[in-house]
Amino acid sequence: MSGLLKTNTELATIVKENYLIVLIDVDKGHNADVVKRYDNPTRFGLPVLVVLDTDGTPLVTQDTGKLEEGNHHDPAKVKAFLEQWRKPRKK
Repeated sequence: MSGLLKTNTELATIVKENYLIVLIDVDKGHNADVVKRYDNPTRFGLPVLVVLDTDGTPLVTQDTGKLEEGNHHDPAKVKAFLEQWRKPRKK
């Protein structure tokens, strides 16, 4: 997932303009306090996405398996997810 968000130009632009990505190692009990704070997102498996608002309040937790097609993350599904949760555009 991380590689796709960097190498796919369209996705990289969406991320750059709308998100701040923080990778947190939560495998094997690492950062258990973070896992607890965000309502155990690892219950969906890894990797998992947690989108927060600007105050740090969780908006959505996404099982990234739902963004896959076959054995890889599908750019169209990832784009739809990112577009759905991006910051609102100013009018």
